[in-house]
Amino acid sequence: MPSLVHVDFNLTNACNLACTHCHSASGKALPSELTTAEIKDAVSQAHQLGALSIAFAGGEPFMRSDLLEILQHATNLPGWRVSAITNGLFLTDRSIATLLEACPEVGLNISVDGSTPDSFGLLRAQPGATPAARAALFRRVTDGVRRAARAGLDVSVNTTMTKAGRSDLVATYDFAIEELGAQSMVAIKFFPAGFGREHLDLYDFSWPEWAEFFADLTRLRLSGGIPKMQLSVPSPWEFYLPLIDAEIDIKEAESAWDYRSPLREASYARSRDIGDVAGWAELCIAGDGTVYPSVLMVGESRELCGSLREQSLQEIWARSERLSDMRSLRVADIGGGCRTCSLRSICGGGSRSRALADFGDVSATDAACPLTTPVASLEIAR
Repeated sequence: MPSLVHVDFNLTNACNLACTHCHSASGKALPSELTTAEIKDAVSQAHQLGALSIAFAGGEPFMRSDLLEILQHATNLPGWRVSAITNGLFLTDRSIATLLEACPEVGLNISVDGSTPDSFGLLRAQPGATPAARAALFRRVTDGVRRAARAGLDVSVNTTMTKAGRSDLVATYDFAIEELGAQSMVAIKFFPAGFGREHLDLYDFSWPEWAEFFADLTRLRLSGGIPKMQLSVPSPWEFYLPLIDAEIDIKEAESAWDYRSPLREASYARSRDIGDVAGWAELCIAGDGTVYPSVLMVGESRELCGSLREQSLQEIWARSERLSDMRSLRVADIGGGCRTCSLRSICGGGSRSRALADFGDVSATDAACPLTTPVASLEIAR
């Protein structure tokens, strides 16, 4: 049985925004969400399983009146990193002071997806919002980031990388670090699920767009720019293929970004040839206690691994048939060109979550990869 490394815990599906890119399509709370006692028990179980980190999200986790009690419980457990992912609208002087007193070790990941009200509002504001409404929302969120950072909390900004917002990413980084005082930025590539599927033309990168954008971003990083930016992509090919195409040194880029495919680690590669760690090193607990292999698979009935109201987390991690099937998946089981791809040794079949989102099957091809067809492979080779 593999070791659990990270847990995403979606405390509620309730959210006070309706962001147009939201992969979880949050809005209303689920019919029967976990109680405070049930959540604290689940957190303790995750810690006992040896998880190294846990991230509380939603929805919007601050919609729960018991969030502080949950965070305090989690941060009192030794030896792991605890963070909360928030839209920032609840970060008042009072709430920040309370956080500092109760759980000063907690990390805050606050979503800031643009350097101006317009670029931020494209993803976060209500459709049809007036310029004044966008400006007010932007001001509330960014004021919250400033307050939290100045108070001494561990503040990072999360930014979704989209086609529409790519020209604003570096400006957003500069704004977050230099003006808002964030300690780092996590740049997260847009994932085509939830509300985001209604706006693929705006948000989803084509291969040529992503290849050019990420190669340019990496050159900037290698030259000493954006040192506090971290990277999150759904699968290894999205990191490595643009580098290969642009003839950028892979080892230098790995070092600069502090990113490595799990298949570049010998112990992992001896165990499996799939590069997606969903269900292997990570899982997600939904607000109603149901468990899934990844935060990007929550709500997909075919990927349900169990419920904490029926089994312990240890039992689910060790005995879930769905997790067993996920862990036994091999590149040879995946459709498309993955079986014969020259990148399979570091990519390992692409994103299983994206295959599920596009085709309803975790063993389907990752259609976003340009190497999934022989013709595309030839074009990349040229």
